[in-house]
Amino acid sequence: MNWWQKAYPGQSPPVGPDELERAIYAPGNPSGKPASSDGPDVVAIKRAVSRLGRWPWQAFDDTYSAAFARGKSGGNVGDSGVAGFQRQQGIQATGNVGDETYQALRYAIIPAGLPNAGARAFDGPAVDLLERSHELAVCPKLGPVHAAGKSLLDHDCTHATGGIPRKAIIAPEKITVSAQSSSNPGDAFYADGVSGLSYWFGHLTSSPATGRVFDVGEVVGYVLDHDVGGGPHVHVGVNVERLWGNGKQLTHRTNYSHGAPLIGKQLEAGRPL
Repeated sequence: MNWWQKAYPGQSPPVGPDELERAIYAPGNPSGKPASSDGPDVVAIKRAVSRLGRWPWQAFDDTYSAAFARGKSGGNVGDSGVAGFQRQQGIQATGNVGDETYQALRYAIIPAGLPNAGARAFDGPAVDLLERSHELAVCPKLGPVHAAGKSLLDHDCTHATGGIPRKAIIAPEKITVSAQSSSNPGDAFYADGVSGLSYWFGHLTSSPATGRVFDVGEVVGYVLDHDVGGGPHVHVGVNVERLWGNGKQLTHRTNYSHGAPLIGKQLEAGRPL
């Protein structure tokens, strides 16, 4: 017998990861905790609470607002937010989402009279978002992009792309070439890493074929012998949109100077620094 069958006899298995990656707090919460950063877990909670009839269905952003956490004034059930769900479940209505509230959402069933009645509050997209939140909490292990170089995590971003010395260029993690590109001078390509990061490599002698897979440390190309921008170099762009959401970027400089927060520190935090 599984644990949920012992704790909740007769109920179906809960939906979503066993634990929430982090407690979630809105600005001005009664606990005095710092407001939580944006994230996919916030969108998952919004989907579930909305499906339960406690918040209007909409195109949800990933910001945990005070209104959603504690409900809007007026007393309407459909605007009561997380606190409204908590009151219904006999949970202290703080608007914070901790383990007790999360576990209640995992078992929650959409009531009769609402769209999708009888289904779980967490739908498939919400579960995917919760799992993504767990993935984001673990900083990927990335190698260098040239032999004897330091990990990509220990670099800062000096521009929308960043330069490294003239060498054979190697994959910092297992990557798949996703599209062809170009650079002036030289060739370029895009690639997706198994971590969820995406890359752009430019100023190469040639680009590998779309769909080509490279293991970490495998040579992906060679720097073009050119004299633009101070001599032979390659640009490596790091894109976090698959992890953090469309339009999100690592904090970076725009003039090829150093001093921006390290890539690894930003990935560990799960947000720009």
